[in-house]
Amino acid sequence: MTEAPSPARLAAGIALGLIAVTGWGLFNVGTEIGQAQGFRPQDLTLLRYGVAGLVLLPWFLWRGLRLDQWRLIVLALLVGPAFSLVFNLGFRLAPLAHAVVIGPGMSVLVALALVRFVDCQPISALRIFGLALLLAGLLVIGADRGGSPKATGLWAVAGDLCFVISGSLWGTFSWLLGRWRMPPVETTAGVAVYASALFIPAYLLIWGFPDAPGLPWLDQAVIQGVIAGSGAPAAFAAAVMLLGTGRASVFNALVPPSAVLMAIPVAGILPNPLQWLGVGLATIGLTLSMALPTRRDPGLPRGPRPVT
Repeated sequence: MTEAPSPARLAAGIALGLIAVTGWGLFNVGTEIGQAQGFRPQDLTLLRYGVAGLVLLPWFLWRGLRLDQWRLIVLALLVGPAFSLVFNLGFRLAPLAHAVVIGPGMSVLVALALVRFVDCQPISALRIFGLALLLAGLLVIGADRGGSPKATGLWAVAGDLCFVISGSLWGTFSWLLGRWRMPPVETTAGVAVYASALFIPAYLLIWGFPDAPGLPWLDQAVIQGVIAGSGAPAAFAAAVMLLGTGRASVFNALVPPSAVLMAIPVAGILPNPLQWLGVGLATIGLTLSMALPTRRDPGLPRGPRPVT
């Protein structure tokens, strides 16, 4: 069994995880604004991976080519264009309340299930209690019915299935990051380059640019490509390296509370009491999930080192 992270590694990992969560919160709010402005899901996907691939291409050519390219391709297939398109399709079909619960919840549960049953690593009772509070916070946020459902019946069920699929893809990605222990910036660069190489030709052949002059492409390029496609994934990958898959995966569940808080300065939307309750429960759950282990709490190991 590997040791739990030291206090310094824990603090650095938490800081990086919170940076990633902040970036993803801005991404969620920015995506909501972008869709209202007329961007299609495929346009936002193009900006997310195309801009990130362009920004990180020099780093990939300098350092990323030293990595196992097949592993980078696998990661790009998991969280590349398919992940983004499936999530955006679910966002259009199912109520927003389902999006903020099912996707992040599945990410955490899949990552922890793989850690527990494939890597055979224990999860302490304190951490399980913290995760329960974290998921309870998501459910409270999801219980807010401020917006009307986008679809009902079988269409809403199809949207929920999209969130199950996208959340499972990200949870598997989180687990592989911890298992393979690949360097964060180089890995993010490789995923962005391969994802953009897969998606840009398909975008141009199937959809093409929208006939909608005046769209704020630069604003969305920064939100989608620089923040969501480059900075946040690199920070999350570094958090996985420092904390391990088990601890780092809980940051996925903080995206909805982060989006609620980010909406205050970005969109001028104040959370209602139910949303504040959900944010509070999620914060307490995160604190307990990150608690340093004691002698009776062996902690969640950081995952096996790669075989060389």
